[in-house]
Amino acid sequence: MTYLSAFQKGNIVLPSALLFHFHEIFSSSDDFLVWQFFYLQNTTATDDLEPTKIAESIGKTVSEVNRIMSQLTEQGLLQYKTIELNGEIEAIFDASPALEKLDELLVSKTSQQAETGSSKNVLKDLVETFQQELGRLLTPFEIEDLTKTVQDDKTNPDLVKAALREAVFNGKANWKYIQAILRNWRKEGITTLAQVEAKREEREAANPQNVTVSDDFLTAMNLWKD
Repeated sequence: MTYLSAFQKGNIVLPSALLFHFHEIFSSSDDFLVWQFFYLQNTTATDDLEPTKIAESIGKTVSEVNRIMSQLTEQGLLQYKTIELNGEIEAIFDASPALEKLDELLVSKTSQQAETGSSKNVLKDLVETFQQELGRLLTPFEIEDLTKTVQDDKTNPDLVKAALREAVFNGKANWKYIQAILRNWRKEGITTLAQVEAKREEREAANPQNVTVSDDFLTAMNLWKD
């Protein structure tokens, strides 16, 4: 259940998550404090709270409270509408939009954490693959470059593995040579393993007499397709 749906079902408890994330939702503690009065009004039998009453309770002027209420409305954290009741116009305030923003924030953070975890697993697998192929541990600088290649340059991890395999096959298993392979592929618009395979087949078709690719290399390429 989301915080918004809990609010709509009559839950009167202020979500603890709102306390821990209020600075990501509200501009100031004063904004948060004023918003809580309307939350209280929405979730209890409290009579309508006039700006004058709120101002007296928190030691602010009425104009300051009105300004904060306007800010909350502009930021989409508080909504109001007017209704006619017994011939009089009344303003009804709704504090739920702040809870909707809280739900959106928490969903976003959860997604980011999942992506970060997935990214870490990809890098861990990539580092282990490099260390197995090179027969040694990677240096901190190599790990940093590898991370930058995947995260900052958005290079497909499978493509990095293919470059590693080609470097090993050519007897030049070092990071600079692997980077050179990736740069060349990038210039040629190659971004996937399938494109690497297509380029190899095109090269073989154009120069069949010069093809010296071993069966082991071809087998390795097939293994890294998955």
